[in-house]
Amino acid sequence: MRASIRTKIQQLLRYIFVGGLSLFPLILVLIVVNFIKDLGVSAYSSLHEYTDSFGVTIALMVAVIAVFALLGYSIEKYGRSMFISIIDSLFERIPAIRSVYSVSKKLATMLSGGEDGGRKEVVLVEYPKDDVWVPAYLLNRQGNICVLFIPTSPNPTSGYTVIVDEKRTIKTTLTLQEASSFIISMGADFPKKEEIAEKINGR
Repeated sequence: MRASIRTKIQQLLRYIFVGGLSLFPLILVLIVVNFIKDLGVSAYSSLHEYTDSFGVTIALMVAVIAVFALLGYSIEKYGRSMFISIIDSLFERIPAIRSVYSVSKKLATMLSGGEDGGRKEVVLVEYPKDDVWVPAYLLNRQGNICVLFIPTSPNPTSGYTVIVDEKRTIKTTLTLQEASSFIISMGADFPKKEEIAEKINGR
């Protein structure tokens, strides 16, 4: 009797787990939408306190969105923005924040695929132990020594920075976007799986 009850409880827990996983994409979208909504409401409230006018507040928010869109267009079209260049030049002259701003800019460029970010090399490396392969971004190289960033699922912006010998890595043709999709989906989206399987098996 107890064994039967235990089995039914295990089945119920398994059903709950599978059901939860099936709704994970929807939950993730709702979390992102809710975050954007909260951000918009917070921005509106802050602006409205200063303007005390619905029309002026909406106009300012539309103007800010238009500026973001214009910056994105100029960067996509011409590879740079005069406004961003001025900010870069200003911040690089301030010793207290120069190093932090420089590192933040490089990370943002890499993760957004801007400049050479779209061509950032993605490799496979054994981590955290041998025979366990994970995708990693090759950030820097000195001879045969590689500096890698190993992202964690489902958030590719967090992870570990490691230094390894190049011979301990496997080169791939994965793009930054493909590797990020693999990490965010926790492996559900597996681009170029035939190539990766062949390289790991032939290692």
